[in-house]
Amino acid sequence: MSTGAAAQQPAALSIKRILYPLLAHSKAKQTLKWIVYSALVVNTGFYFQDDYQSMVGALPDNATLLDYVFQFATTLDMIAWLGLVFLFELETYAIEDHDWNDWVGRLIHGARVVCYIMIVNSAVGYTVEALETFDRHEINGVTSMCDMADQGDYAQISANEYPEITSENCAEISAGSPYYTLANEEAVVAADVVPHLQFMGILDIVNAYVWIIVVLLIELEVFLQSNDRFSSKTLTVARQAKSLLYLILIGNCVIWLLNDYYLYAWDSFLWIFGFWAIELNLAEWEKDRLEELHSDPNSSPA
Repeated sequence: MSTGAAAQQPAALSIKRILYPLLAHSKAKQTLKWIVYSALVVNTGFYFQDDYQSMVGALPDNATLLDYVFQFATTLDMIAWLGLVFLFELETYAIEDHDWNDWVGRLIHGARVVCYIMIVNSAVGYTVEALETFDRHEINGVTSMCDMADQGDYAQISANEYPEITSENCAEISAGSPYYTLANEEAVVAADVVPHLQFMGILDIVNAYVWIIVVLLIELEVFLQSNDRFSSKTLTVARQAKSLLYLILIGNCVIWLLNDYYLYAWDSFLWIFGFWAIELNLAEWEKDRLEELHSDPNSSPA
C-alpha cells in the first residue's frame, strides 16, 4: 500500500470510510463531536434517575451494599464510559504529539484501566440482573394485583418501570396470575412479563460485552497507529470487526425502540456516535501521520 494513496482515504472497509468526508470540515466536525459528548453527559443524569426509581421499587430494606451497586450498574457504567471517551479524546486528538510523554501516557492509560474495571463490573451487574429473571418465586394466595393494592407494594411491568400498586391502577397493570418475585427483589411480576424481562436482560448482556470488544479493538488500533503500523493486516481485521460489531449495536438500538425503551435506544445511538467521534479522531490522526511519512522519504509505515 502506498502512503500517498493511504493519505487520501482509508483503504479498509470500515466506519472511517463513512466518516472520512467530515475531515474536510473542521468546525462542523468539532461542533458535532461536542454536541454528542454533551448529550451523553445529560443522558447519564437520566440514567441515574432511572436507576434510583428502580431501586425504590425493587430493593428491600435489608438490601446489601452489593445489591445497591448492582442496582446502579447502569449509572456506574455510564460514568465509566464517559471517562473512557474523555481519555480517548485526549489521546487521539486533544494532546499534541510533542506534548505526549511517558508520564502523560502512564496517567491516561492507568485511568483507562480504572474505567475498564468499572465497565466490566457493570457488565457483571447486567449479567447478574439478567440471571435473576430466571430465579422466580411464586406468590401464593394472590389471584389479582388488586389483592395487594394500597399496601406499599410495587409491580415490575417492564425492565425499568416499577409503579406502586394502588386501587386505581391495579387492574391496569395486572395481566392475571400467577405472580412472582425475582431473586431477592420485592417487586411483584406478572407471569406474562417474565419472558419479556428475560429477553431484555439477555439483550443487555450482549450489548455490554459487544461494547467491551469494540473498545478493546479501539485500544488495539490506537496502539498500531502509534507505532505507524498502518499497513498491518491486524489493523485491517480490527477495523472490519468493529464495523460488524457496530451493526450489532445498531440492531440492539432498533430492538429497544420497537419495545418502547426510547431512552435506551436514544442513549445507545448517542454512544455509537460518541465512539464514532473517536473513530473520526483516529482517521484524522492517520491521515496527518501518513502525510508526514509520505513527505519524508526516509520513513514509511509498517
